[in-house]
Amino acid sequence: MRIALLAGGTGAAKLARGLASLGRGIDLTVVTNTADDDHFWGLLVCPDTDAVVYRLAGLFNESSGFGVRDETFAALSMLERLGEPVWFGLGDRDIGLHLLRDTLLQRGLTLAEATLEITRRLGITPRVLPMSNDPVRTRITTDSGTVSLQEWFVRDGCVPAFRGCRFDGLESAAPSPDVVAAVRDADIVVIGPSNPVISVEPVLALVRPHLRRERVVAVTPVVGGRSLKGPTVAMLEQLDGDATALTVARRYASIARHFVLDAVDMHMAGEIASLGMSAHVMDTVMADEEAERRVADELVQTIAVVAELP
Repeated sequence: MRIALLAGGTGAAKLARGLASLGRGIDLTVVTNTADDDHFWGLLVCPDTDAVVYRLAGLFNESSGFGVRDETFAALSMLERLGEPVWFGLGDRDIGLHLLRDTLLQRGLTLAEATLEITRRLGITPRVLPMSNDPVRTRITTDSGTVSLQEWFVRDGCVPAFRGCRFDGLESAAPSPDVVAAVRDADIVVIGPSNPVISVEPVLALVRPHLRRERVVAVTPVVGGRSLKGPTVAMLEQLDGDATALTVARRYASIARHFVLDAVDMHMAGEIASLGMSAHVMDTVMADEEAERRVADELVQTIAVVAELP
C-alpha cells in the first residue's frame, strides 16, 4: 500500500513513526512542511522535516519535545558568551545535521535531494520529502506587528496573540517532482494531525491540484477541544470562531473524503458526515510508540476497507 503522509511537526511525526513500524508492504512517503524553516547563524533549520527525520531515526528528544536526545549545548554556550541571542536552542548534534544539509546544498543538491541523502545515511526506509525546493516562510501577524514563526512561537512564547498569517514565497513556489509523484500515485494520502493553519495549509496549497478526494483521509489534531501541543486551538479560534474536530473537518471537507476523529468527539460524527465526509472514530492520542503503532494500524485497516484497497 502506497501512503503519502502530509506532515507538520509533532503529531504527524508520531503518525509517521507508527506507519513506518507496520512494515508489511507499507510504502511510505512523508511530505513535510517547510514554511516554518529559518536560518540561524548561517544554517538552514527545518523544524518539521527534522522532527520527522529524528523520530524515524529513533533520535528524537521526547523529554524536550524537539531536537536530538542526549543533546549537549557547548556551541550554544559559546555563542551566548560571544554575545549572540540564543533563544533558538540548537544543540550540538542538531547542528551537525544542519551543517551536513548546508554542505549538501552548497554542492548543488536540492533540498529534497539533501533530505533524501540525510535519511539514507541515518538508515531511514520511508522517503521524507520537503514540500518544495523553493523557500516559503510563515509570517505571523499580531497586534504588535509581523514576525517570523520561530520568533513568535519560540522567542516570544506565542505573545502577543495570533491575528493571522501569510506564507511569503508560496505564490512562486512549486512542489518538487517527487512530491507530485508521491501524492498522485498514492493509494491513500493522509493529512496528519498537525496544525491546519500553519503546518498543513502551505503543503495543501502546493499539492491540492494533484489530490484525489476519495483517497484523502484527514486526522484531527484537536481532541476534546484541545490540541496536544502548540497554538492550534488559539489559531482556529481566531480564524474560524471555534476549535473542535468539526472545525478541522470543515477546513478539509473539499479535499478529504475521510475524516478521523477521536472517540471523545464521536458526537460530532453526524455533523461531519453532513459535510460529505466519512467519519471514522478511534482513539487518536499517541502517548507513546505503542500508541503510535496502534493508531497507524487502525487507520490503515479502516481506510483500506472503506476505499476497497488490497
